[in-house]
Amino acid sequence: MHLRLFRNAALVRALLSFWGAYTAEWAFTVAISLVAFADGGVVAVGLVGTLRLVPSAVFAPVVSTYADRLPREQVLFYSSAVRGVATLLAAPVLLADGPTWIVYALAVVSTIAFTPYRASHSALMPLLCRAPEELTSINVVRGVLDSLSVVIGPFVAAFLVDVGDVASVFVFAGAAGIVSAVLVLGLRYERISRPPTGRTDLLGEMREGMRAVRGSAGVPTVFVFVVLQTLIRGAFTVLVVVVSIDLLDRGESGVGVIQGAVGVGALVAGSLVSSMLVGSRAMTRWLTIAVVLWGLPLAVMGAWHVYAVALVAAGVIGIGNAMVDVTAFTLVARMVPDAVLARVFGVLESLGALGVGLGSLLAPLLVKGFGASTALVTVGLLAPVCCVLWWRASTLIDRSMSVRTDAITVLRKVPMLRPLPVPAIEQLAVHAETTELAAGETLFSAGDTGDRFYVVVDGAVDILDGDERVRSMGPGEGFGEIALLGRTTRTMTVRATRPTALYAICSGDFLPAVTSISEARSAAEGAREAHLRHAPGSGGRA
Repeated sequence: MHLRLFRNAALVRALLSFWGAYTAEWAFTVAISLVAFADGGVVAVGLVGTLRLVPSAVFAPVVSTYADRLPREQVLFYSSAVRGVATLLAAPVLLADGPTWIVYALAVVSTIAFTPYRASHSALMPLLCRAPEELTSINVVRGVLDSLSVVIGPFVAAFLVDVGDVASVFVFAGAAGIVSAVLVLGLRYERISRPPTGRTDLLGEMREGMRAVRGSAGVPTVFVFVVLQTLIRGAFTVLVVVVSIDLLDRGESGVGVIQGAVGVGALVAGSLVSSMLVGSRAMTRWLTIAVVLWGLPLAVMGAWHVYAVALVAAGVIGIGNAMVDVTAFTLVARMVPDAVLARVFGVLESLGALGVGLGSLLAPLLVKGFGASTALVTVGLLAPVCCVLWWRASTLIDRSMSVRTDAITVLRKVPMLRPLPVPAIEQLAVHAETTELAAGETLFSAGDTGDRFYVVVDGAVDILDGDERVRSMGPGEGFGEIALLGRTTRTMTVRATRPTALYAICSGDFLPAVTSISEARSAAEGAREAHLRHAPGSGGRA
């Protein structure tokens, strides 16, 4: 883990906000499921799950667009605040024995309000770290907090139901949502500058996000795995009620305990496994394994109706859940440009909500048609079959990401590029062109127009003032910033001393990235001033 990241107050507050938001989510899920089950049995649980999530699926691409327009912490605040208030309002309705349709309506409002939260939070996280492995570390920590929320939310719900009533669970969930909102007020961090697009058409921006999904290599495959996992999750929210009440005779509180076991598994074992993924170059293949860990335990629950087996199986689901969070969100954040990242995560949230809704509908149909045991086994075996079919595609994605990681490793050796957040340095790596020089070949001469920044990958170059060597540069060293920052011609001649490979970064990518971040900008200006002291004409033209 990169412990220095946690000296960043904005990061700590954003992570705590996430914890509060998802503790509220899991408690709320238990509460609304119990209301629906008391109202109409297992079918009602499935229908309410679907009615909650379909509006969320419809609105996710719309509301996430604002997370690319507005500061992302503002979207997080309004999402949690509105959701917390809507959840709190359900409690007096239940206490007054009011119509349950009002509770369901508030549940829909709460869900719609919460729709942009994860997309905005996931798009914010890469801006707070400097390397892919740091992003993975952040997602591991976020996964730990998510796991804690899966433990605390359902267990608190089970306790409150035992000592009080379902209304008290809504109060707890609403309060947790409001605390989540307060934590992100006034969040401070450096943002990457973006060229003005002139686009104000909301529909056009939504289409741009959807095009980014199709146009970013590897993203559609990651989306397939995540949607498959959400479909199984939707089925699980229904089947866990059936397992606890019908198959194991554990009653309503058993629902919370089994769901809580998911969090225990994620917290105890899943977090340890996920931490081992930091620096992994097989992230997509681990995602496929994580989805299998979501499915197979359901088949085990269907085959053996034993409470201890159900708890262990739920713990294994927790391991898979922790791994999905780390792998999927790290991969998407690395594959997609920051300018459209929230919209892409919004599309993912939309598809995920549809997956959960479809799973919530599918599960009761399978239970009614084939029985609870067969339903559990059928849903459980879906994941391993699908993941076998996509294993080769996962391998190809991992190879591509490994090449990009190698490029980032080289770029981060350059002092002015090292402070860049992950989205910025990822895009430099993606767009960098490889240039090869033979020994003695000149890259550019003094007086040439400068439109590229170069980083030595292998070999060496001499920086020449006429025929005089000023300095030599080797792997991990960069040059060419004088002309770009000063918008002028080259001050020196650069010639390879042996066969040399370089990364060439165009000014259109280099300047916005370096000038957006204060530490990078200072390092670039410092390098420019140092190099100008050796330029012809005693610091003449930059």
